[in-house]
Amino acid sequence: MISRLVQTMLFIAILALAGCQKEFSDADLVFITPDQGKELVASPEGSLFRKAKPNVWVDPRRSEFYIAGHIPGAINVPYKDIAEEWEELGGYGVVIVYGQTYNDPLAEAMSKSLMEYGLGDIQTLKGGLEAWTRAGLPLTKGRKP
Repeated sequence: MISRLVQTMLFIAILALAGCQKEFSDADLVFITPDQGKELVASPEGSLFRKAKPNVWVDPRRSEFYIAGHIPGAINVPYKDIAEEWEELGGYGVVIVYGQTYNDPLAEAMSKSLMEYGLGDIQTLKGGLEAWTRAGLPLTKGRKP
């Protein structure tokens, strides 16, 4: 009888711990403007106790869209490949994700996924590439930088 009770309590504890993984929602997203993003990428993230890490733009769109036009210096990590490629972003400070338009579901999903993988400071460009070009900022065409 006691053995059965211990087994049941252990099973419940395991289920409780398994369900404790943090899930991120829209409320966890941090949105920035194109000008704020430019400033962040221009200045590495560091402190007195930590070596500065470069900040980076991440484009989660498919490669053909990235090649057609992207923010200069952006890294293309298609959302479908995030499970295999997210660790490549671990060496950066602030990771700024952008999509094509305002409230782009692809950019928001990528930002949440990177948070779930445990990457530190993830921010999302409000308005995506449309806001970037509306601000008069240039796009680059071609493959990865």
